[in-house]
Formats: sequence, C-alpha cells, structure tokens
Amino acid sequence: MASVLKVDKLDPQSGTALEIGTSGDTVTVPSGATLDISSATLTPPATLPASSGVNLTALNATNLGSGTVAIARGGTGAATLAAAGLSNTPAFSSYLANNTSQAISDGVLTKVTLNTEWFDSDSTFDNSTNYRFTCPAGGAGQYLFCWQIFLYAANTSSNIEYVNTKLYKNGSAFIGTDMDYRDNEPRSVVIGNSVILDIADADYFELYGLVKQNSGSPSFYGGDRQTYFSGMRLIT
Repeated sequence: MASVLKVDKLDPQSGTALEIGTSGDTVTVPSGATLDISSATLTPPATLPASSGVNLTALNATNLGSGTVAIARGGTGAATLAAAGLSNTPAFSSYLANNTSQAISDGVLTKVTLNTEWFDSDSTFDNSTNYRFTCPAGGAGQYLFCWQIFLYAANTSSNIEYVNTKLYKNGSAFIGTDMDYRDNEPRSVVIGNSVILDIADADYFELYGLVKQNSGSPSFYGGDRQTYFSGMRLIT
C-alpha cells in the first residue's frame, strides 16, 4: 500500500535545490488537482515533448526568434511575402505616350503601339517592336489584364459610328468589346475592359482596336494616358 506524506511545505534540507523523485520515476498530478506555478519561474527542457497546443493562447508572434511558419498554418513560409512567392509579379503597365496619336485606317483592326511603360517588373512587355506581353518561364498562373483605348475621329466633319477593342492571345483575337454609335455619332470614345485568365509560359497578349467613322481616317489617342494595357499575376 502506498504511503501518504502530509505536509504543508517542502524545503530542501540544505542549499536551495529540491529534487522530487529519481530518474526513471513518474511524478503524477492527479485529475482535479491544480499545480499553480503562476508566481514561479518555469525552466522548460531544451526539447519539449509532443503535446497539443490547444491551450497555448495569447502567444506573441514578435517573440518568435527563428524559423518560419508554413503558409498552410497562416504564415508565409519565408521571411518576406516576396520570398514566399506571394508577390503579384510578373506585372506591367504600358500606355501610348502621353498627348501622342497613332493614325489608323478606318474600319481596320489595328494593334496599339503601346510605346511607354509605368513599370515592368520582369521585362515581360515589349514596348518597342511587338508591343506585347509575354509570360516568362515559370510565370504561368492566373492573371488580371486591364485595357482601354481612347479613339477619336480625324476632324470636325468626321463622326464615329462603331468602335471595337480586342485582346489578342498568341496571335489570334481572344476577347472583344464593341459599341455601336450610329444613333449619335460622337467625335471621340473611350472603351476598355478587364479579364482574369489562366495562362501558360510563353503565352503572349496584344491590344487591338478599330474605329469606323463616316469619313476620314481615325486615330488612337494617348491624351492623359487614356490608352493603356496592364496586367499582373494573381496570388492564388
């Protein structure tokens, strides 16, 4: 039969160290009992045993001194978002140079010469020859593309009847937006659109536009940078 020692306090016989049990022994605090160490200093072992963390609350993340938290656990898996692959790149934003115009043929779908850039994170947009975005190696994913064209008639005697913009993918028309203005025939129109696409490495995209007017030759206009094409990879 186990013996019971009933005392109100245990102190070491000498010094300040008190040892309970011997190596290999098991010291148990039974169910219903409370081990109150709230006013003491607890020195844990260098390696804690596996245990449920359900009761570990109010943890201060600023006290994490090393390591990373996996994305699946609400962390980034790295020290920065970019290092964890959580940046919206490749990303670009191109436009037709401010207050310049690009003359086009009436009723002919024409590529927009987007010859200026606000930014181009991975040098993926060609603004000097082909005027296109090309998905780089390793850049495949879901992308948000946005575009707009400022279209205007050639002179005061010309009026717009119909306009159209198309986003080309790999050399073919992919998505289009059009408006019919034969009821009022304005002299200028701004038209655009946006789309999210799942694209692969080496896919390329170009912006085209068309103006049909009652006379003369129309143009794309870059006034106030209203003719543009931009895109970025989304974090998914």
